[in-house]
Amino acid sequence: MSFQAKEIIPLNIFQQITDIRVENPDYIVDWSNRRIKRNHFTRNGKLNVVAADHPARGSISVGKEPFEMADRHELLSRLVDVLHSEWVDGILGSMDILEELIILHGLFKESGRAGFLDDKLLIVSLNRGGFPGSAWEMDDPITGTDAATCLKYGIDAAKMLLRLDPEDEKSLQTMLYCADGVRDFNEHKIPIFLEPLPVKRENGLFKVLKDPDLLIPLVTMTSALGSSSKHIWLKLPFTKEFDRVAASTTLPIVILGGDRTDNLDVLINDLKEAMESGHQVRGAMFGRNVLYPLNQSPREVANEIGKFIHKSKSG
Repeated sequence: MSFQAKEIIPLNIFQQITDIRVENPDYIVDWSNRRIKRNHFTRNGKLNVVAADHPARGSISVGKEPFEMADRHELLSRLVDVLHSEWVDGILGSMDILEELIILHGLFKESGRAGFLDDKLLIVSLNRGGFPGSAWEMDDPITGTDAATCLKYGIDAAKMLLRLDPEDEKSLQTMLYCADGVRDFNEHKIPIFLEPLPVKRENGLFKVLKDPDLLIPLVTMTSALGSSSKHIWLKLPFTKEFDRVAASTTLPIVILGGDRTDNLDVLINDLKEAMESGHQVRGAMFGRNVLYPLNQSPREVANEIGKFIHKSKSG
């Protein structure tokens, strides 16, 4: 029988999310502070994080399905499935998704079911304003939360995307937003992941250029943003000659994912090569290729990736 995601969150439980938003919005803050936080950011210096911040930018396609991630019941169910895995360290999402998961965590516990956010990292995505295909796409401001609110909610870390096209002057604005984000989170001693990506506009859309010669100077620039680099992690695409990329920084690195794939072996082989490229590479932050696999459940894929990361001798 194929994986039926929505069975993980019964419809009546899913509908209670809206009821709570209407009748008791402080339920979110209450349960965010009742969840058990881990003692250390990493258990063994490595991380396996699932990314689900795509919808907040309007990026809701998976493979050839243009609205796959728009079904919130489906998406949350897949995230709950993954977060039940002992091999998953946490989730990257926009604040609305993190709040929905906090509500579900509370509802599960109140009904006698196992929660799924205890000992997990909640990582919030900050800049989601660069809407795909828009005239301002490369001007990507912080449209999300701030460090002070993260402290209130017990959020563990934040993430910012920094796409750079040398031919688009709006890239400079995004660089400045990221520097401000680093300063804000440094003041509150909260880790922040920066995702520098060299891009080029093709047919009206920006394409990521997975070229080490373009990525390396962007890594060295990003590492120096803000008041201090002491809380910065880097989220990078895997490229050829990744040993050169890793060698350009001492900051910890996680590898980003991509679209849905039907070949998990290739994904893990790329991750293996990345983690063997340098001591700096500490894991992965995969999204759609974990949440929407073709032939397995999300938890099965997350388990395989997490076991590889946490049992690997590299890093």
